[in-house]
Amino acid sequence: MKESRKVLPDILRVVLTAFVLFHHYQQLTGTFFYRGINFYGGKFYFGYVVEIFFLMSGFFMVPYVKRIQDKMSFPTFFGKRLIRFLPSMIAATIFYDIALFFYVRLCNGTLRYPTDINIFGSIVTALGLGSWSITKDFEINPICWYVSVLLLCYILMYIFVFLSKITKIPAGILLAIPMIAGVVITHITEFSIIPFLSTRIARGYIHFFGGLLLGIIFVGLFGKGRKANSNGISEDKIKTKLNNNPDNQNNKLSKEKAGFVLILKRMINRIGEATLDIYLIQLPVLLLFFIVSFYTGLNLVSGKTMLLYAVVTFFIGGLYYFLIGKRIHLLLSKLFVKKKV
Repeated sequence: MKESRKVLPDILRVVLTAFVLFHHYQQLTGTFFYRGINFYGGKFYFGYVVEIFFLMSGFFMVPYVKRIQDKMSFPTFFGKRLIRFLPSMIAATIFYDIALFFYVRLCNGTLRYPTDINIFGSIVTALGLGSWSITKDFEINPICWYVSVLLLCYILMYIFVFLSKITKIPAGILLAIPMIAGVVITHITEFSIIPFLSTRIARGYIHFFGGLLLGIIFVGLFGKGRKANSNGISEDKIKTKLNNNPDNQNNKLSKEKAGFVLILKRMINRIGEATLDIYLIQLPVLLLFFIVSFYTGLNLVSGKTMLLYAVVTFFIGGLYYFLIGKRIHLLLSKLFVKKKV
């Protein structure tokens, strides 16, 4: 039976994604609250939330260290990542270009980011190369930088784990090299455009490999743990306990409560599963809000509009993922990923 998806990481993904949406909304609309939390321009810089995404990505890659050492090939390892990320990157870039075209042409709009469609830049972005500092083109849909840097981290992870197998040097020592390089880059320069060593890439190096090393230490101290949810209880266990407990069998309220918990968990899992696409589509949706505001006078500098924007972004991103994106991922997986015997 397939292991149940863990709920606590998904809760964190959903909350952090919402924070990022609020952060960019306030940044690009100039919204500021004199009372309450400001996700941009406030006491805490919520742009650092992306660092937590890198930490989580690195932490959950710990099992692959052993798999790579057990002869997992690079195409198998990296191909799985490409199948998940590239279709979403391509879709997000297309949506951004379409929304930008109408915003510039119909509303005479301008942004702090590239204000016109650049075909080559779009291709570079869609392929996940936009933040590698190997081209001089502006990155289209700059939100994609996170995935671009994450893909680079995956490549380096495989290289260093593979080298550890050949040289017999502990993987943890070699995996610390990119993290240290990121720290050095961050402290010796405020801006760098050196390929694979930009300050933006350094953020990914520090936190992805930091999370990976924390995961290695955690597994070393506490072992692999049981295959259950983060709260220690799987759906099957909840159902079994509910059915086998005489007190609960005759307690309708307990059954309804357990059923509600399972439904809520599944709903959070579904939203958490779609958070990457929700994250990537946020700027196209914001451009749509700019267009609507131009024609209807919608007040963008408003907390209510910001909440509406977040809800709409979650809805559109989730709708795209489950109706289109997930089906593309499954199809590509069947075509390119070998089934386990």
